[in-house]
Amino acid sequence: MESRNAILSAARDIVAEKGVKASSVAEIAAKAGVAKGLVFYYFKNKPAIISEVAERLSQEYLLGLSSLQSESSALQRLHGVMTHHFDFIDNSPLNAQFLYQSITESSAGRTLEFYGILFDLIKDILQQGVESREFRDIDCEEIAYMILGSLHGVGRLKLFEFKRDFDAVVHLMSFYDKALRQIA
Repeated sequence: MESRNAILSAARDIVAEKGVKASSVAEIAAKAGVAKGLVFYYFKNKPAIISEVAERLSQEYLLGLSSLQSESSALQRLHGVMTHHFDFIDNSPLNAQFLYQSITESSAGRTLEFYGILFDLIKDILQQGVESREFRDIDCEEIAYMILGSLHGVGRLKLFEFKRDFDAVVHLMSFYDKALRQIA
């Protein structure tokens, strides 16, 4: 099990740095300190490794969102999602970078599932806000897509060190607070 975890950790590091396509099983094995054949003992192929790492990291990220269910208002829950997203990037940059890199790999569908779950959570929060009249009447699906895009795009900018010190959470919360609570 220790070798298997070393392989997953090495894959995370290499993919986070180089991307999925530029990473090889040989590199992963070398970084993990195992023979290449042992990698294939545990995993069918590179996409299987990427998929498992994506699954683990997605679950780690999503577990952090579970505490938001106790928040009473939709606005507090939405703020919680935004705060959690950028805390994850700041506290686990390799994990976040891996998720961003693996989204481009078609065989890493688990990462796309992760975005689907996050999209549905944001949409549910928006619907809660509309139903409670905390938010104006909006197309929850469209706005959820825009919020998810904002989180993804600004998160990538932070990981690429573009204005890393920019307080994205405060600015995104302020922007969406105004957009969601505006009187139509």
